[in-house]
Amino acid sequence: MAPQEQKLKWSVRLTLGILTCCVSAPTASMAEDAEWTHLVAEGQQLQAQGRYTEAASSFQSALDRAGASPEPAEMAQSMYQLALVKQVLGDYPSAGALYEKAIELRPAPRLLGAILLNHARLDGIEGNFEEAAVLANKSLEIHRSEFGPKHPSVADTLDAVGWIQLRLGHYGPAESAYTESLAIREKAKTRDQSGVAATLNDLGFLQYSEGHYAEAEASYRRALALRRAALGSSHPDLADSMLRLGELYRVQHQFSKAEQLMQGAIPMLQSALGPEHPRVANASNNLGVLYCDEGRLKEAKPLFDRALKIYEKAFGQDHYQLAGVLSNLALIETDQHAYQKAENDYSRALAIEEKTVGPEHPEVAAMLNNLAQIYRFEERYADAEKAYLRAISVWEQSVGMEHPDLAGCLLNYAALLRKVHRKKEAAELEARAKQVEAAHGKNYSSATLVDWHELQRH
Repeated sequence: MAPQEQKLKWSVRLTLGILTCCVSAPTASMAEDAEWTHLVAEGQQLQAQGRYTEAASSFQSALDRAGASPEPAEMAQSMYQLALVKQVLGDYPSAGALYEKAIELRPAPRLLGAILLNHARLDGIEGNFEEAAVLANKSLEIHRSEFGPKHPSVADTLDAVGWIQLRLGHYGPAESAYTESLAIREKAKTRDQSGVAATLNDLGFLQYSEGHYAEAEASYRRALALRRAALGSSHPDLADSMLRLGELYRVQHQFSKAEQLMQGAIPMLQSALGPEHPRVANASNNLGVLYCDEGRLKEAKPLFDRALKIYEKAFGQDHYQLAGVLSNLALIETDQHAYQKAENDYSRALAIEEKTVGPEHPEVAAMLNNLAQIYRFEERYADAEKAYLRAISVWEQSVGMEHPDLAGCLLNYAALLRKVHRKKEAAELEARAKQVEAAHGKNYSSATLVDWHELQRH
């Protein structure tokens, strides 16, 4: 009897690279203007509390006051602080313009390093990863020179470097950056553990991406506990940790735990950032994936539609965040037998991924696997085989020979080979897939994928 056919892969989006203010106090020369200093300190306090709209107002007032001052450093830092909050609120054009203006003022090295760091994060959010890598490396060089190799500001910058390398599919350099950052933060033993939590949150995502789910859970749970203690129960960064852990539970079929975390995170994000913020779209997409896993497709589609609308409004038509939602909508379209529309959405998503992260990224492999399934359903076997082979090659090169998602693709390809009576080759792939699954002690490949043949019963 042929083995059970494997399932198509849902696409999730997890926010990375939480913003950190690397310059938190005015310099001595700035402190002469007491009112300006008060406005900056007030804005930073509001920002730390997650009250971003109020913080933006304080920083705008500081910028207005700095405009009447002959001190360019006040103007540069005011622009930087306002840009940070604009970035968190999703006003990316304004944030980018403020960073550029601040850089033109030739600020002192420490402030310049902070500006470059968060400009790199902004470029990453917008999908400009190569540009982001250049800025982050410049920032890292400045921070190491100014503070020494073990300073928390170096750790902040290493987190950004790790995030960018992860998005580029360079898992080794990403892991090195996060490991160095975490060592710096833990050795510092400061009372404020929010930096440790930020690094653990992103390290957990790297572990999740590599299929190391037990390690990822430990990182996420520790980050969540630290953030709850430091930030309280309503901060958007706490919501981010909840979403990460919820997604990990989803792929392990712990649906009740996942739903509780995801449903709790969305109101927190909406309250702090507004209903049309990209992080709300991210959370809506991931909750939609969970509902699909539970067979609640009618509840999932409005969440995907909402996420797509927010992303298109914020980023335009070809941003990398759109790819995952398009893929998820294509799965539902497949369930509705709208195969041509599903193929169109997969093709659009694949083109976005290849343009953004390059042709050898694991997310490209996932999209190819999904597109191959549609080809197979339409009996376009040659096209399907070509897509499977490319997906397998990308996964092998990017994440290694024992990743859970690779097992699912191997079984999908084996099902195609059985369909065209190449049973010996199919059996070899099935045996290899079982070895991959055995390495993880559980059938994670089927836990993270959804079969277009069996969507009705999910």
